[in-house]
Order: sequence, then C-alpha cells, then structure tokens
Amino acid sequence: MTKVLGSRETFLEADKETSMEFLRDVSDIVQIEEYDKLKEYTHHRSTTRYQHCLNVAWYSFLWAKGMGLDAKSAARGGMLHDFYLYDSNEDYFKKMGVSHIALHPKIALQNAEKYLVLNETEKDCILNHMWPLGDRKPETKEGYVVCMADKYCASMEWGHGKAEKIVPIVKEIFDSLGEN
Repeated sequence: MTKVLGSRETFLEADKETSMEFLRDVSDIVQIEEYDKLKEYTHHRSTTRYQHCLNVAWYSFLWAKGMGLDAKSAARGGMLHDFYLYDSNEDYFKKMGVSHIALHPKIALQNAEKYLVLNETEKDCILNHMWPLGDRKPETKEGYVVCMADKYCASMEWGHGKAEKIVPIVKEIFDSLGEN
C-alpha cells in the first residue's frame, strides 16, 4: 500500500510527516476485512478497486490539504467512495433497469457505515462522488475534491499503459505537420 498511480513517489518517499498523517487517517479503513476484498475486483481495466480507492484518497488528501480543507475527511471519503463488493461490469443493472452510477455510492455508504462512524463530510464525499454523471452535486468542498480526484484517477487508470502506444502516433502527426 505504498504506491499511487501517477505519483512520482511512494508514501515512504514523500514528505514523512505528510505520508504518516495520511496513513494514520485511513489506517482503520484498510484494517477492515471486508474492505480488503476490494483487491479482488478489477477496476477501470488496469487496477483493482482497492488501488483505485487508494489513488483517489491520496490525491484527495493532498489537494484538500493544499487548499486548507479537511484533508482527513477527504482522504477517508476517497478511500470509501467505491466500497462495494460486486462486479460493476455485469449486465445485471441493465436488466433490472437500475443505474450502477446512481446505486453504487449508496451501497458504498451503507458498507462504510457497517464498520465506521462517519462525519457528514465523509458521507458527502461518498454519496456525491459521481457528479456530474450522478444526479447529486457534492455539498462540501471536500466532496468536490473527491469527485475531481475520482475523475483524475479514473482517467489515469483507463489510460495506464496506453501512453507509450499513443506518443509515437502523436509524434508522427506532429512531424508530418512540420513538413508542410
């Protein structure tokens, strides 16, 4: 649990005080046996749901801290935002006429509340992280931070391993433009 996708450093290489603060803030979450099961689910094609939540939590923590917000609640909301234990790629939701985008934040909150007492900011981060795809806007600044960190991390995860394929194509296009 030390590497975050897209980060130049691990928690152990980052500023020790910042890393230790983050790890203290989320340590009770990663000790939940059910939470550990997130490692079994592929998420955004290139990672696990556990790693995705860790990515979102780390960036949420850093961004909230940098803006003088409640970094602890943002980190915890980021760790818990996708705490659901089912395969989201199944056609089940289509058959049932239910939107996974709308449903999974509610399930994540229910799962989190089974094991933890959450503050209102953490709940907001979990419930509203899908905006603008979901129907609910965040009510807190930390909720917006988690929402944006989720989109940022999802983009990196979907594109992970693709950059080395895209760069030569883009270079070829720019090279051909230079010839005109």
